[in-house]
Amino acid sequence: MRASGTTKISAVAFALLAALWACGNDGPTVPNGSYPYTNVPAPVGGVAQFTFLPVAIAAGQSITALGNLNPPGHVLPTDHIYFYDGDLSGNQPFGADVRDVLMPAAGAVVFIIKPSGTDSKIMFRATENFYFYLDHILLSQTLTVGQVLQAGTKIGTTALGSAIDLGAFDFTVQHTGFVDTLRYSSQTVHYVAPRSYFAPALMAQVDAHLYRAASASDKGGQIDFGIAGKLVGDWFLLGMPKDSSGGPYGWTRSIAFVYDYYDPTKVRISIGGTVAGPGVWGIDATAPRPETVTVGSGIVSYKLYSPFDPNFPSTGLLLVQMTDGSTIKVEYFAGSSASATQFGASAVTFVR
Repeated sequence: MRASGTTKISAVAFALLAALWACGNDGPTVPNGSYPYTNVPAPVGGVAQFTFLPVAIAAGQSITALGNLNPPGHVLPTDHIYFYDGDLSGNQPFGADVRDVLMPAAGAVVFIIKPSGTDSKIMFRATENFYFYLDHILLSQTLTVGQVLQAGTKIGTTALGSAIDLGAFDFTVQHTGFVDTLRYSSQTVHYVAPRSYFAPALMAQVDAHLYRAASASDKGGQIDFGIAGKLVGDWFLLGMPKDSSGGPYGWTRSIAFVYDYYDPTKVRISIGGTVAGPGVWGIDATAPRPETVTVGSGIVSYKLYSPFDPNFPSTGLLLVQMTDGSTIKVEYFAGSSASATQFGASAVTFVR
């Protein structure tokens, strides 16, 4: 799932990541704002803490913060982290080892899905309000909804690319950066950073392998960047149903003006399609930061650069204008010499 960090990655490796790591759907669809999955009781004495690592980590292996970008499957910042059998900072995101997957905490099975047809995503309830999930697991046993598994129990092995996802959410946690919460699943709206829930000794191990700039004050990462009336955050194609925003239909119809999951000082423009081909782009350091762009800014131009090779010529020009507090017009002009200042016939409208 390596997308937009500051170190360089080969085109071949990036293609493999894009092909392999479009994660599964959230699971059963429920109205955001409700308390779903409550038909599965939490384990007696369950706690909102991870007392085991889901996979063993060793030298040359990486753990990410929240917020990876990898269109088209992850146009918006991811609400989960990754445990890689490989060194992201050394341009080696994949390893060859198959690792056992353990329950990081006691949990009752809420659902099991197989997005790829082979590996599974499993959601667990740990307490009344705290849930976590593991994805890309080759299960070694049959699990049933409501079954309680204790912390440290082996449930399978790593699958694609020898990496897994770990996500967590807590219904008591609220965030301000999702401008329209109906666009997102409950697991996203109430996300928490898994790193913060590891027992202290395990957190030290996580941090030793964390792919996150030393200058980042928040080691866990962030995914809710939206501010009402500002360009920053997530946008969705005009006319797209809100309940379609998070699935495959919405991937190609979304665009995000957010920040890098490795170095959060770096602006990233994530395009799912419609405007241009899927991709993640950096901007010139002198260009307006999206949190400063408002209706009063008029048409803003962004030259798009590879986040892996920022010194290369730009690949094109993106014109953006906030036409009102919750609507933007966007158009892409290909080529390093593109210099458009006005929208043409291919402008696309996005809304919150």
